[in-house]
Amino acid sequence: MRFIAATFATSLALIAAPAAASGMNATEFTAEVQHKDVDLTSRDGVALLDERLKTTIRQQCANGGRDLQSIRLERECRQSALASVERQVRFAVAEAKANKVRLAQGTPVAPQG
Repeated sequence: MRFIAATFATSLALIAAPAAASGMNATEFTAEVQHKDVDLTSRDGVALLDERLKTTIRQQCANGGRDLQSIRLERECRQSALASVERQVRFAVAEAKANKVRLAQGTPVAPQG
């Protein structure tokens, strides 16, 4: 099972633990993906965050194996990590858009963190 947790103040924190499908020891990783500098209210900003996530996940899930089992485990790790973070990205985007509306209306935005 893979898990991804989020901290929305300045980054999305990825935590993944690939399953030991074949009895191998599970490997865990934690990585933060910065997004404070990204405008999550724009398509380009969301695309940039998506690329950062994919790059980080690809790097963290890489196991260096060339055999079919290693390739399969790496692919499963990437798919699971991306699926796990999807909800958090949607939340971060929605929060950014809501804050943009609040700022435009002059409504105070609650501090994050």
